[in-house]
Amino acid sequence: MTKFVKCSCPPKAVRSQRRFNLKYFNFGLGFILAVFGAMYLLNINDLTVKGFTLKSLQTKAASLSGDNLAYQEQVNALQSYYSLSARADKLKMVAVGDVEYLTVNRSAVAMR
Repeated sequence: MTKFVKCSCPPKAVRSQRRFNLKYFNFGLGFILAVFGAMYLLNINDLTVKGFTLKSLQTKAASLSGDNLAYQEQVNALQSYYSLSARADKLKMVAVGDVEYLTVNRSAVAMR
């Protein structure tokens, strides 16, 4: 007869399936850090571009302000009394003396 040997090894301790797996936690944490890092870089890039645009617009506004001031000085010079009197003399205009107004007699006016 054949002898059967029954090997009775103690069963291994069954690990719980709910055990916290550090490998997956590290992978998730790395993924989250990569996403936030990319968002940070995009935000910094956007702010840098807006900063350059703002600086350009401020320079343009200062230039336009200077031009506006020059135009206002030119308008004031052209509207000055001396400028107007010199142009009136060139056109051979004369000063107005006494002004007389006509009075109309009501009876002479035709009525409908």
